[in-house]
Amino acid sequence: MRHRNPLFPYVYRLGMPVFDRLFYRRYRRSAMSNATGRLLMVGVGPGTDLLFLPDAVTSVAAVEPDPAMRRMASALARRHDVDVDVVEGAGESIPFGDSSFDSVHVGLVLCSVDDVAATLAEIRRVLTPEGRLVVLEHVRGEGLMGRFQDLIARPWAWLSSGCHPNRRTVDAIAAAGFDTSGLRSTRRTLVPPPCTPHLQGVATIRR
Repeated sequence: MRHRNPLFPYVYRLGMPVFDRLFYRRYRRSAMSNATGRLLMVGVGPGTDLLFLPDAVTSVAAVEPDPAMRRMASALARRHDVDVDVVEGAGESIPFGDSSFDSVHVGLVLCSVDDVAATLAEIRRVLTPEGRLVVLEHVRGEGLMGRFQDLIARPWAWLSSGCHPNRRTVDAIAAAGFDTSGLRSTRRTLVPPPCTPHLQGVATIRR
């Protein structure tokens, strides 16, 4: 990440449980229910999504660039007896071979990668041809919301370790060669601006 706020992982860890109770818990569970087989979690953060692994998942690996987040995710996995390999790495250079995974999960991470197109290209590379991209992201809104997100994008990114609230994520996923018909937008949520609306669902490699 180009913009790294050393305090952000700890602020995120303290604040995220509130948002989970208000909103994210049910959406995390819903998104994760689409994961299957060999799963890779890109930008696993403090590991909250590990609590919602479905039975269809047979193995889990996770990539996370921030050392503090890796420690948090590993500690959470140990506490909840989740078998996961948390490795250092970034979305733009995923340290796994081609077609290694049946599912790749991105949960509130495409907002903060340095290069969205490169990250999605890497995700496509490590997915099997029949694989699934499992998505839960906040994205740029329309109208006044979108203009507000554009206005504050730079200071917000500095405060939140590179989170860009105005990314057009569904367009980027489509441009990377994915079928986005399985994605849906949730326009109204309890999460305050600028981290709303949300995009959720499954994208598959377009044929």
